[in-house]
Amino acid sequence: MRNVEQALAWMEKQSKSPSQDWTCLCQSSVRQAYGMPAWAPSAKQAWDAVGSKYKHPVTKYDDKGWWASIPAGGIVYSLAGTYGHAWLSAGDMAGWTVDYVRRGHIDLADIRLKGWSSYYKGVAGWIDGCQWYADNKHRFEGLRMDLWDGKIPPMENVMAANDDRTLANAAVWRLSCRLADLGYGSRNWTPIKYEQTYPVRAMEAYNDVHAPGMEDKSQYGPKAHDRIFVKGK
Repeated sequence: MRNVEQALAWMEKQSKSPSQDWTCLCQSSVRQAYGMPAWAPSAKQAWDAVGSKYKHPVTKYDDKGWWASIPAGGIVYSLAGTYGHAWLSAGDMAGWTVDYVRRGHIDLADIRLKGWSSYYKGVAGWIDGCQWYADNKHRFEGLRMDLWDGKIPPMENVMAANDDRTLANAAVWRLSCRLADLGYGSRNWTPIKYEQTYPVRAMEAYNDVHAPGMEDKSQYGPKAHDRIFVKGK
């Protein structure tokens, strides 16, 4: 599996030096960008096969703000026509798509694909993860994008939230996102900035692994700060 950055790099490479003719292979292109096996024969069926927890439905097809909110790496789906269409967001209102600029090729274009009116108006939404078969037992997994924005919060600001657990500052949101990215907390946890308070359960789960001798495993400190934000574990 490739991460978002690698998937976008794969698309760019295919645009410059294609490994095959990409005519009508939109779903194949987006899932190959991530290195995923096939899970549906068309974009329309692929959208239907993805669980609702991964979907971000369109508000209105001409809502520019909604289009602008699609992050790099999000896979966009339109249900127009017999097979629908799938394309990969590059961020900043751009997307990688087959056939739109050059038939049989992958190119970067305005993410709305307004030149294809039916696909533009028939957009269903975007997904932040694709379900794919992880093994022959049909166990589904989700491709997940990092929640943390990469900014290391001042430790004193995290400690303020540790001390006052009703405080919802940017620092505790970043801590929560980082813990979620590292696999602590519930599976579908998405911390919301300025709403997320101190992540007691996630911190307890983290310290169970990294500081099993702590009396109160919900506590934060310099060692945890260094491990979580500097060493990345």
